[in-house]
Amino acid sequence: MKLQVCIIMASFFYMASVDAKPCQIDRFTSNQLRLSSSYLSQAATSFTVSCDTRYAIQFNARNLTNTNGASYLVNQRNNKLRTQMNITGASSSRWNVPLVQPAGMNEKFVVLVQLLERPTAFTPAGTYQDHLYVSLEF
Repeated sequence: MKLQVCIIMASFFYMASVDAKPCQIDRFTSNQLRLSSSYLSQAATSFTVSCDTRYAIQFNARNLTNTNGASYLVNQRNNKLRTQMNITGASSSRWNVPLVQPAGMNEKFVVLVQLLERPTAFTPAGTYQDHLYVSLEF
């Protein structure tokens, strides 16, 4: 069985006001999270946000199923493997909900993904993916 799991990270920035001071997101440790094909394997990425004013950060995923971070990876034939995603560094680990953060420099955020299903010999081969989005509103 050849099973490859991957989560692709994308970033989007929104500016709420032309008078707002700029916010910056950088220092990504990885733009792809690669899970091994074993039960409960984990992958993480981190990044920093610097903003002179209060801002809202929102984490979302293409295959997100609830605000607690439950999601799944899917292959080209729509086979699914369940995952759980967690956020540290934010005011909570809520997904697809704007999380208001105080102004600060180099505030670190970590996104951790864990495979919740045990791949077996019967798990269809393929590349399983999800897409993770991070949005800033300031």
